[in-house]
Amino acid sequence: MKILWLISQAVHGSRAALEELVQLYYDNIYQYLFFRVQNRETAEDLTQDVFVKLTKSLHLYRPTASFSSYLYRIAHNTLVDYYRSYKQTEPLGEARETDPMNQVEARLDAQRLLAQLPEEQRTCLELYYLQGLTFREVAQVLQIPIPTAKSRVQRGLAACRKRMEEHHG
Repeated sequence: MKILWLISQAVHGSRAALEELVQLYYDNIYQYLFFRVQNRETAEDLTQDVFVKLTKSLHLYRPTASFSSYLYRIAHNTLVDYYRSYKQTEPLGEARETDPMNQVEARLDAQRLLAQLPEEQRTCLELYYLQGLTFREVAQVLQIPIPTAKSRVQRGLAACRKRMEEHHG
């Protein structure tokens, strides 16, 4: 209920309420974007873009969906827009910055496994496992039916297991 109150206050011009919403969700949105772009500065820029878009569209939010689903939908769309423009402007093979936490071997292995999955499965797995969204929220973010979200997660996990078995004998 606190989230709905903050949203209401922010829509009516409360800067403090808007700042509190940003503080509540900033780290999760940043982590989601960083995991996808693997560049600190880009993830920070995209995260800022997400919250600018949220500020402009907050009055459109309807509590029929969870607020986090609404926010992750904005983040997902921002990421899609980034990759569209990235493909048109960035040279291929550009070196990416690595975060010290990404040097942990297990995380790198997970990233390699996820990178091999089809985009739909990878996105569902990231939202469900890494961001902790429910299947309903994943479905809302991606605008797909809940059973589709579940099956994409299951197929993605099965593909990861198969690749791990092949890699480790």
